[in-house]
Amino acid sequence: IPEVLQGINAFTLGMRSVNPKATVKVVWLNAWFDPPKEREAAMALFNQDVDVIAFHTGSTAVMAAAQERGKMAVAYHSDMRKLGPDAQIIAVTHQWGDYYTSRVRAALSGTWSSGNVWGGIKDGMIRVGEFGPKVPKAVQDEVLAKQRLVGTGKLLLFTGPITDNEGKVVLPAGQTLSDAQILNMNYLVQGVQGRITR
Repeated sequence: IPEVLQGINAFTLGMRSVNPKATVKVVWLNAWFDPPKEREAAMALFNQDVDVIAFHTGSTAVMAAAQERGKMAVAYHSDMRKLGPDAQIIAVTHQWGDYYTSRVRAALSGTWSSGNVWGGIKDGMIRVGEFGPKVPKAVQDEVLAKQRLVGTGKLLLFTGPITDNEGKVVLPAGQTLSDAQILNMNYLVQGVQGRITR
């Protein structure tokens, strides 16, 4: 689904902005929550000598595997430093408390209406932080500065040129994907090893 592809592509583009030769290996689980399968996938990647692992699933199994194997990981949904004190690089967290509170208040007052939500850093609904101890302060400062630029709209990740992992230009230089295009993303960017499963 586009949500998963967006995450893989954003991670890859960000990673390659620092190291243009870096690659991403994708393991499809076809599940949002399956701790044994998540752990198995993480261990398979570690056995292929990956340096850093990121995930888009709902348990702490990947972080636990990274801690066990002495590898590094990007936490997802929550700060996992208690589970992976040496493994966690950073956490991508969802901050939906204020949104849920406002929606419940609207329901209670009779003013609630249905609608789509496309919230991010600017809206305070997503943030990165909770750095692990191995991340130098200068890197932390740089990441937080980039996050502020994303929040203000001064840094747009999906800006061309972007090529997919089959060599086709999907976004020419100077163009930026619209929200509608991001919501319909159906490709993996250059640097991702793997194919979209359908």
